[in-house]
Amino acid sequence: MVLGKVKGFTVSYDCLNDSNVPVFSSGDSVSGRVVIEATGDIRVKSLKIHAKGFAKVRWTESRNAGSNTAYTQNFTEEVEYLNHKDILIGHEREMQLKHAPEVSQHTLSHAHAFYDDNSEESLTTIHSGRHEYAFSFELPQTPLATSFEGKNGSVRYWVKAELHRPWLLPVKVKKEFTVFEHIDINTPSLLVRAIFRLLYSLLKNVK
Repeated sequence: MVLGKVKGFTVSYDCLNDSNVPVFSSGDSVSGRVVIEATGDIRVKSLKIHAKGFAKVRWTESRNAGSNTAYTQNFTEEVEYLNHKDILIGHEREMQLKHAPEVSQHTLSHAHAFYDDNSEESLTTIHSGRHEYAFSFELPQTPLATSFEGKNGSVRYWVKAELHRPWLLPVKVKKEFTVFEHIDINTPSLLVRAIFRLLYSLLKNVK
């Protein structure tokens, strides 16, 4: 059999707004599709997605260690907001669908070890053409950090898809989405800050 090639491999989102920009908030359902375009039949071990979201900050500080001695110390910190994995193609997915919700990650790992990754029983054939595989997951109900890019840090959210085939390197693609967390301005702590700022600005202008 002459195997085909992966011509296209993309991730797209189902947008909740009219602007066609993927923007979500805590508690929203994020859905989309992994699109595979093949020029011929391809044999696939698995198609997996991994959704992640985290804040990362980095900065440097200069310190003195004595007379005429100085050094720079680097600091980094990360906070995770989202970590979701799913299998769209593969025997592990079949077990999830057959035994959910009883099946555990421990059972899946044993099932994965049972099958030879490159045996015919463990492979799925994707025929020539365009194929879409839907995914969906919910963002945590707890407040999330709004997406942000800055000089010393960032808050990023994305979905990464990986297509695994026998004897070949995985095909990978990653696409970010935006999280915008709504703020209730009537929250007491925010009202107190706003009042203090207003009073400060009024007193400052009193002559």
